Amino acid sequence: MAPKGQVVIGQDHQVDRSTSILVRVGLTAEEITAVKRQGVVSAELRGRKCTVFKLRFRIDGRQRAKYLGTGAALADTVREALRRLQKSKWIDQNLQALVREANRLLRESKSQLLPFADAAGYRFHGRTLRRPRRPDPTKTSVTKN
Repeated sequence: MAPKGQVVIGQDHQVDRSTSILVRVGLTAEEITAVKRQGVVSAELRGRKCTVFKLRFRIDGRQRAKYLGTGAALADTVREALRRLQKSKWIDQNLQALVREANRLLRESKSQLLPFADAAGYRFHGRTLRRPRRPDPTKTSVTKN
């Protein structure tokens, strides 16, 4: 019996629900990998009343399209599967954008604080404020000639 959340397709071949719909649509393993990176369901109007759905993705820089038919239910199911498959990619992109924004704010705050830190006798060591050591009057510098 397949673990919860997985579907058995063929002999000893298990995939999760998100990829099982893609297998049923007729995608190969290479195409499923491409769809995980960059896949979208598009709707095209044919005539006045007929809408045709296609799954579009790229392999080796060339666009491919897989015909899904005229049923909106199948197209919505494939869209939902794509959303689940691409969720980690979206999370990573949002996280990277937040990190860039945080670094920008840190740079701005450092440049705004710099005059006040200098006036108080502090220096930045990376992003940390530190007070420089004062020279030790008991130690004399020995120079070699």
